[in-house]
Amino acid sequence: MSSRRGAHAAQRRTSAALLTLQGWVERTVEGEVARITAKCARYAIEGKPIPCWVRQGMEERFRHTEQVEHRVQVLLGIFGAKGVLPPGFKPAHSVGDLLVQHLDELERETEERGGVEQLLSAHFEKVYKLAWPQPPNLCTA
Repeated sequence: MSSRRGAHAAQRRTSAALLTLQGWVERTVEGEVARITAKCARYAIEGKPIPCWVRQGMEERFRHTEQVEHRVQVLLGIFGAKGVLPPGFKPAHSVGDLLVQHLDELERETEERGGVEQLLSAHFEKVYKLAWPQPPNLCTA
């Protein structure tokens, strides 16, 4: 059972790393598009044509960025097919998105553990290697 948990943890770390890579590539492509657009706008404001060597350099740099993006997409597709990434995995941009994406799984696990307190207790004991603290009994006379 623990080897399965270890494999799932490694799979989650790999998934997170791949999704981080995907985000980095997407930001890089967006940055290149913004950079090229700004350069073209500067030439337009100055009323100058873009020199051939500048245009070729921009095209080559963008083509290279697109190739890297394509390779990362292929990599993500391969890992998705092998089960490392769940199909249709959506990155969460906020805690709310994350909660909505995993609500069914959280509810299922809560039911399996016997309630929210038992789920939190198990998580606390696993993370901190301490017993779940019992709240003080305020009703004793």
